[in-house]
Amino acid sequence: MSRLFGPGRYTPWERVLYAPVYVLARVLWRVEIEWRDGLARGPCDLLAERLPDGALLVANHSCSLDPFFVQLVSGRRVHWMVAGEYFHHFLFGPVLRSYQAIPTNRAGVDTASTKRAIALAKSGRFVGMFPEGRINRTDKPLLSIRPGAAIVAQRASVPLVPIWIDGAPRGYEVYSALFMPARVRIIVGPAQFCPDSSQEGVSDANESLDGAGAFSQPGRLAKTERVQARDDAVAWIADVMQQSMRLGGNTTERVQLAGRKWLDN
Repeated sequence: MSRLFGPGRYTPWERVLYAPVYVLARVLWRVEIEWRDGLARGPCDLLAERLPDGALLVANHSCSLDPFFVQLVSGRRVHWMVAGEYFHHFLFGPVLRSYQAIPTNRAGVDTASTKRAIALAKSGRFVGMFPEGRINRTDKPLLSIRPGAAIVAQRASVPLVPIWIDGAPRGYEVYSALFMPARVRIIVGPAQFCPDSSQEGVSDANESLDGAGAFSQPGRLAKTERVQARDDAVAWIADVMQQSMRLGGNTTERVQLAGRKWLDN
């Protein structure tokens, strides 16, 4: 458990901000971290030391505390994309803003939040996303997933890092899990770059989102290339989340996509 309390790449304010998370991780949630990236262990097992140039961190989502669990393995602030309605809550709003979360519209394409996530990832930051899009309160290992994380990582030319969270406390209310004891296991897999490297370096300041949630650049990318980029992102996120499930020991279930309407526009 000593790895949870390594120095990381935190500012003094961030150390104060995340201190309660690290304390609760030891005394209440009893967090354990397991690495499956195939790399030799170092004196400080943190993603900040292993992936210095930014990444998209993706994980299963069964608990409102999941962002905190992922934060424990990062050693650097993770900017989470969070449904915009939570920012209007009298309690959650100030907390989310203090953690520099990114408000997003989960009812449709949100150009501003997507561009913000891409810019952060390009600058070497960590961005966290839950491809399921909501808390999984079913008995299934994963809900159907969306490709937004892969599209952001593809455009920022950074890897996706699969993470599986097992044993997280599950309460009926968003805040109730905060007070529930648990024994949480966080399993981190190897970083995965998009198999199609032809998309690297394509984006620029004039990028714009089309109705399907992918980037269009008139005069630079033909429609067929944009469709291929979307297909690459879909295949990539499906493969990475399949790996995430395998990290949790599930080798029989298959990842399901959340429909194809967004591809047909």
